[in-house]
Amino acid sequence: MKIFLPFKKELNPYLEEIIAFSDNSFNYSSYDEYDGSYDIVNIHWPEALFQWKEPTESELKTLEEQMILWKKGSLLVYTKHDYQRNKGTTVNFSKLFELVEKYTDVFIHLGQFSKDLYSRRYPKAIHEIVNHPLYKNHFEIHDKIKARKQLGINENATVIIVPGTIRTYQERDLILNAFKDLKLPGKVLICTNVHSEIRFDFPGRVKLKRVFDVKNYLVDKFRSKHQPPKYLFTYGMVPRKELELKMSAADLVIIPRINTLNSGLVFLGLTYDKITVGPACGNIREQIIELGYPLFDPKSISSLKKAIYKGLEMKNEGKQSHPEILKKYESENVAREMDRVFKNILNR
Repeated sequence: MKIFLPFKKELNPYLEEIIAFSDNSFNYSSYDEYDGSYDIVNIHWPEALFQWKEPTESELKTLEEQMILWKKGSLLVYTKHDYQRNKGTTVNFSKLFELVEKYTDVFIHLGQFSKDLYSRRYPKAIHEIVNHPLYKNHFEIHDKIKARKQLGINENATVIIVPGTIRTYQERDLILNAFKDLKLPGKVLICTNVHSEIRFDFPGRVKLKRVFDVKNYLVDKFRSKHQPPKYLFTYGMVPRKELELKMSAADLVIIPRINTLNSGLVFLGLTYDKITVGPACGNIREQIIELGYPLFDPKSISSLKKAIYKGLEMKNEGKQSHPEILKKYESENVAREMDRVFKNILNR
C-alpha cells in the first residue's frame, strides 16, 4: 500500500517511529507532486503543507483543487494532532484547517476525547483511534547520575523538567509560579525552550529604543533572574543530545499546556520512564489517567503544585505505569494498528 505524505519530513520523529515498523510504503513530497498511484493521502499538520507559513487565498484555492484531485484516486486521511495552529491562528490558517477537515474521508485520532468531538462535527466521515508511539528508537537514555554530572546538577537535587516549547505566557507563568512555591530543598527546574520576551508593547517604544530599549532590558532581567544552579533554561530549539541528557537527569516531567488536544511530551516522558504530570485537557487527560499519573487543572497553580508533590511521592515509592498499558504505545504495536486501519478503510 502506498501512502502520500504531502509535506517535508519533520524534525518530530512521531511518524518515523511508525514508518520504521509499517508494512506500507510512505513518501514525503510537496502537496502538488501527487500522482494517482497512491492509495492514501495522509495529512498530519495542515500548516506543514505550506512549510508552516500562512497560505494566501490563492494557495488555499489551489490546495482545494488538489484535494478534489486526490479524492478521485485516493482516500484522504487526516491524523488530528491539533485543534488549530498551536502558535495562534489567523483567518487563513483557520480556513486551512477547515478545508482539510471538510475534505477528509477518515480522521485518525490519538484519543477518545478527540474521536467523540470530531465525530459529532463530521458524522459522515470515518473516525478511528491509533495511539501515539513512544520515541524509543530516536532518543538515547543516559545514566541519571552521569547526566547530572555533565549538566552540573547536584546528584541529590530534585530535578523537574518542562520539555518542548513553552508557547504562551500563561504556560510560562503557571510553571514558574508553581515551582517557586514548592517547598523542596535543592530543587532544579529545567525548561528547554522558554519565552523571555515582554508580553505587551506600548506607543513610543520604538522612539524610546534609540535611548533605552525596554524590551531588551526586560529580557535581560528575566534571564538574569533564572540562572543555574536552580534554573537551567534555554531560549530556542535544543539539540537532541542535550535534550537526551536533560531528560535522563530529571525526576519528574511536567507537560506545560493550558488548552491543547494532544502532546507528544506524554510519550517523551514515558520513553524515559519518568513520572509525568499532565493537564486535564484534550486527549492528555485520558492518557494521564490511564497511566495512573497525576493530573492538574491547567488554570490553577495550587492544582499543579499538588500534582508535582504527588508525582514526586510516586517516584520516591518507585511507582510506574503497568507494563501492559505501555505495550500499546510501543512503536511496533502502533504501526501494526495503523496498518490495520489503513487496510480496513480501503476494503470498505
